[in-house]
Amino acid sequence: MHHILYASPGPTRALSRRLRCSKHLQPFFCSLFDLLRAAGAMCFLIGATGPGVTKTGEALIGSTSDDPYLFRTFVHAALPSGDCLGHVGTELVYATDRSDLEPPFQVEPGEVGRGVNSAGLAFAIALAVERPKARTGVPEGRHEPVRFCDVSRRMMNECHTVDDALNLLQHIPAITPAFSVMLADAEGHLAQVEVGAYGTAVHERYSKENPGVAIAVNCYQSKELNGFNLPEAELHATQNNNGCRSSRGWDLVQEQMKQGKLLDVSTFRDILSDHEHRDRDPAENPLLKWWGYSICNHGTRKQDAYEADAAPWGTVSAEVLEPAKKLLHYNYGWACGEGAEFQDQLFQSHSWSHFASFRSPSAGEHTGRGGGRPVACTTVKGELLAEASQFLCTAF
Repeated sequence: MHHILYASPGPTRALSRRLRCSKHLQPFFCSLFDLLRAAGAMCFLIGATGPGVTKTGEALIGSTSDDPYLFRTFVHAALPSGDCLGHVGTELVYATDRSDLEPPFQVEPGEVGRGVNSAGLAFAIALAVERPKARTGVPEGRHEPVRFCDVSRRMMNECHTVDDALNLLQHIPAITPAFSVMLADAEGHLAQVEVGAYGTAVHERYSKENPGVAIAVNCYQSKELNGFNLPEAELHATQNNNGCRSSRGWDLVQEQMKQGKLLDVSTFRDILSDHEHRDRDPAENPLLKWWGYSICNHGTRKQDAYEADAAPWGTVSAEVLEPAKKLLHYNYGWACGEGAEFQDQLFQSHSWSHFASFRSPSAGEHTGRGGGRPVACTTVKGELLAEASQFLCTAF
């Protein structure tokens, strides 16, 4: 029997809980590293929709999940319960029982980082590395920032469309951590919206009537919020990996179009497997040392052992969300399918080299428990569990 093991909350999460409950929030980020520890995963996101852009004209979202190699995604499915919609998505936990380690960023058990629900609303997130907002108190009539884990839970439980999700996000004054959120729905709507301490801004909106492509990396891009990026995260900063991953994504989209290939799950996989800029030294990345520069990210210290205190980061999974079919296409490890080059790229030799497709559960379609904890479909080491058979479709 396989078990999903959760790390102890540790002092960082205990501190964050005290700060959330305090009436006077004090600035507590001492460095960029501290900011990243308290925030969320580093990722590459691409969304596309509309005739002449995607093969079916429907909306798609693609993503890489970049994390320390010991911190892994696994697939879970949440059955519908009461007024709550079902969903299938990914969750992050430590791959081994390391209760001595704090999570590298704030996560909650059951929190979905990308997923699609039974109404056909899909989302994926990429951390926006914003400047810390110094606050000495909560202004009268305002509230403390809402945790994104609570927002994502509501999106998956309650929202049916991109408009529903945007309405939810735009009515929240401040959200923590800050993210670029890619949204898509079964009707072909697509939106890239940015949320954080400085408010909410819709950067791009597309539909079947207004086809388009959107790409997000780990910074704000909207005119309303891009002035709040941490300088190290700016899209035009040549030393970080935001600019090169973004521009490479756009180059790949244009190459596909020039070849007459409309975007689909297969072409998204090709984009998420790309290794351009892989030869750049991860030690030079000012955003996060030992995190690489390619879309399919092979970050490493080139060491013979994995050191949790100085862990390299890289792509631990790749996902394509297909909301019209309510499908999550999931690839454990690198989408390119390569094995680990160095011992510090922990578990990457387990990379699948294919997508397995999981369908969101709908009311009355599946047996088993409803509500409570989601049902784990894979392990953090990339193994399929027996419970996955209820949700697993044809693998790509």
